[in-house]
Amino acid sequence: MSGTARVFRAELYRLTHSRLAWVALFLVAVLAATRVLAAHIAISAEYAQAVSDALLSGRPRPEAPPIGNAYAPLVEGWLVGLTLGTVLLLIHSARALAGDRETGVLRLARTRSASRSALVIGRFLIGPILVLSLFAVSGLGAGITAASLFEFGPLVIDGFELISEEELLSELGSALLAALPPLIATYAFGLFISALGRTAAGAVGFCLAVFLGFDLFKGAIGDAQHWIFASFVPSLVDKSCLKQMAGIAAGYSDSYYEESYLHMSYIVPWPQALLFLSVACWLVSRRSI
Repeated sequence: MSGTARVFRAELYRLTHSRLAWVALFLVAVLAATRVLAAHIAISAEYAQAVSDALLSGRPRPEAPPIGNAYAPLVEGWLVGLTLGTVLLLIHSARALAGDRETGVLRLARTRSASRSALVIGRFLIGPILVLSLFAVSGLGAGITAASLFEFGPLVIDGFELISEEELLSELGSALLAALPPLIATYAFGLFISALGRTAAGAVGFCLAVFLGFDLFKGAIGDAQHWIFASFVPSLVDKSCLKQMAGIAAGYSDSYYEESYLHMSYIVPWPQALLFLSVACWLVSRRSI
């Protein structure tokens, strides 16, 4: 365990002192905030078009729409930030072992009494910290912007309260928790690919190709996709609980997720993450570093 702790501390120090890592987190927050701002601009543009149509047809100027509910743009912004975060996790984890093997860092750590498995596990422990950081900065960027442009409260449409604020918060919490395990499994998947790779560029390219390829074609395997961790990750072709939550918060009647799907997103990624981690440890133990 001492070797694992040394590797973990070294990787944490390297990460926290990386300017590129801080820039990446900043971009996640900016992207999340931009998505919320885009929702506000769309509402303003729709009202401007209504005013223009009214003036051209000689009708009275319509009243300005009330301040919209903040939960829908909040979730959309949070989701967009985490989608970028998924790609960043894959890049960081896929580069970790392959890049350090390429530069000789793995060999140096091995000479300082870190076992080969510690080289993998110490790096894997960085994954949950990165995932939580991405959750925090994406939520912060989206939350601050949503609070300044919209109004938090129950979902009311045409004067009727469809969903109370307590229910919205409860559903949002469940959807966010459901995204944690698959994102951690995503990091473990990247380490597995990194253990296979000989160069950082090759490992990152192959990792992104496999992950994005599955994302594009996962609909072709139907419900079988629910047994693969990547199905629950915020992504370009998104079917995660958080994506459904965005529709729920917007009041779409066709947006929902079943309890069984929610439970699968909690459970399915963990054994797969353990498998990726175990195989990565085995590969590093067998290959020259």
